[in-house]
Amino acid sequence: MYTLEGRNILYRINEKGNVTSFLYKKTGNDYVKSEGRLWKMILAGKGREVEIPVSSIDQEFTASCNDKNLTLVYGSIKVRGIPRPISVIIHIQLENDSLKVWSSIENNDEELSVMEIFISAASGVRSIAGNSADDALAWPYLMGMKIKNPAFSDLSVYSGFRKYERHDQFHTDLDSTYPSRLSMKWFDLYCPTEGLYIASHGLTANTICMHVERDVKANLLSLGVCRYPFLGYGERQESEVTVYQPHEGDWHAGARMYRKFMTSTGQWKKDESPSWARDFTGWLRIIFQPQHCEPNFTFHDIPRLYDQAESCGIKTLFIMGWEQEGFARQWPDYVVSSDLGGEDYLRKGIEYIHSKGGKVIMFLSYSLIDHKSDFYINGPGKTCTIKNAWGEEIPFAETYCGEGTYRKITNPPMPMYLACPGSDEWQRKMLASADACLKFGCDGVLYDLGGLPAYFCFDKHHDHRIPSEAYESKADRYRELHAHIHDSGPDRIILMEHCVDIFNQHMDVVHGTNHLKSENEFIELYRYTFPEVVMTNRESGEDDSDYRNNCNKTFLYGLRFDMTIFRCCGTFDDIPLYRAYLKQLNEIRLAHRDTLLDGCFVDEFGFEINDVMADGAPVSYDEGKLKAKSYMSTSGKLTVVLWNRTDLAMDISLTFIGSGCRASVHISAQSIAVCEN
Repeated sequence: MYTLEGRNILYRINEKGNVTSFLYKKTGNDYVKSEGRLWKMILAGKGREVEIPVSSIDQEFTASCNDKNLTLVYGSIKVRGIPRPISVIIHIQLENDSLKVWSSIENNDEELSVMEIFISAASGVRSIAGNSADDALAWPYLMGMKIKNPAFSDLSVYSGFRKYERHDQFHTDLDSTYPSRLSMKWFDLYCPTEGLYIASHGLTANTICMHVERDVKANLLSLGVCRYPFLGYGERQESEVTVYQPHEGDWHAGARMYRKFMTSTGQWKKDESPSWARDFTGWLRIIFQPQHCEPNFTFHDIPRLYDQAESCGIKTLFIMGWEQEGFARQWPDYVVSSDLGGEDYLRKGIEYIHSKGGKVIMFLSYSLIDHKSDFYINGPGKTCTIKNAWGEEIPFAETYCGEGTYRKITNPPMPMYLACPGSDEWQRKMLASADACLKFGCDGVLYDLGGLPAYFCFDKHHDHRIPSEAYESKADRYRELHAHIHDSGPDRIILMEHCVDIFNQHMDVVHGTNHLKSENEFIELYRYTFPEVVMTNRESGEDDSDYRNNCNKTFLYGLRFDMTIFRCCGTFDDIPLYRAYLKQLNEIRLAHRDTLLDGCFVDEFGFEINDVMADGAPVSYDEGKLKAKSYMSTSGKLTVVLWNRTDLAMDISLTFIGSGCRASVHISAQSIAVCEN
């Protein structure tokens, strides 16, 4: 038995190389229910065998151990019982209150390549504090996902794949890549009183996969990070560090750990933004000319569209489908549509909005190239695309149809192809495309699909050394775009679609995404970790159906209103109920600008709910009935936002913890109220 023991952690691996104990001494809880595998590796041969699994089980190793360091050396590894000249060293280090784990791999096998390694220093886990029903995973998918009782959950339902495509007869997996669908490179298995923080504490932005593997027969979890070394013959790599840190309290403690790591290592340093970007309440998002080129609006309609938006507190128009060939065609040939009124009327529309004190955002795609574009046919487009493991370009296909059926129903989606952020040519095109918008006087450009996808790129002409490093330079490229756009005017801004921390630090506004079922939605996770990011609510303003819930949730979490009326084809005249309520909420938000717009989202801290009365009768404080979140200004003032989710009026009594002051709040049914300290 090999033991590491510190002030708060006791960790053991047995003579077979399996994890047998991960004890948090502060609480006395041992997370390991039954001994678990330490690592798994995926190899590829030169022929048809491209996914050969090898694990630490039944491998021979030597070990050196003291109180703080354990090193397991596998001089060679057995593949189907046959030793192969691939050496693996697993380093486990106890430092302060955390366990740090990393690998060193050397491949001297001429026939096999090392594609992937998953180390799980927390393996054989059933529960954090003894009752798995109290546990949840805080998972950084988009803004955040919560998965309750993960040891007894079918994790495959969250994967985005059919069951036929994975080995679910052995285990079901929760996994996704960063920087991409995963907005951050940490997650937390927690209960109300305790949790385990798992994070990649590397300094690079290469693609990794946060990974939770559930044994479907034993209902046990393995928690860790998949890394992709792509080691051929004669190559060696030392991986970056994965950290496991137990903590008291729930997931908030993990969020604070991750933010501290990101800020202290320089991986998170939010760029400065113009004041109007923080005071931004939302936009009206319009597709002027769709893919089929039957216009929804022309540039002559810009004044009317803006005036409607302004009447309910929205002072920004987001212009899409302004291109000659319509939305989602012939990108990145960005030429203003003459059918919509041409450059002159686009300029006049923007000037009108400016005369009213409003702002205009124009759309660009960060990721898509049309094979029929001039950029692809006659320019460098072919050299910019991602090439997958099969040497093919990767399609991203959508068909936006009009009144007909023949294009949408009887044809596959119209494809475009993904550009690689590691392409210097593509970065030059993104800089030039921004200029193509800014010359018309707009106030900012949004890079669509800005956070997706983290596909490996096998094109050796780009700036990445191996496929998993295709996104290594993407944050720096966004930094360059930010500087370029800001240099064009002090009040101009850069925006992107998707929340990904290392990219968002260079954005003035982020077009958020969180299309999750309500029981899994966990917006708090990203908002609490990086509260200074200004984000939209993404597609919560489409029509009058369920408008109060959409409005109230947006307001509660401090998101800005993305008004996509009838999928960006309608106007505020089409949604009179939403329009009237939106006006009320924007007036409240502007009245509390110092906390709700310029302040910091602090989730549930700084206050305590004492009593809840519904129509005069006492009820328990239940998030299904009442949600409350707090915001803090730079001067320390606290504002609490309360959302009554019931059909009964409520009277709330709460206490501000810092001052001890009590306050009473009345909230109408299905409404929002605010209370300041």
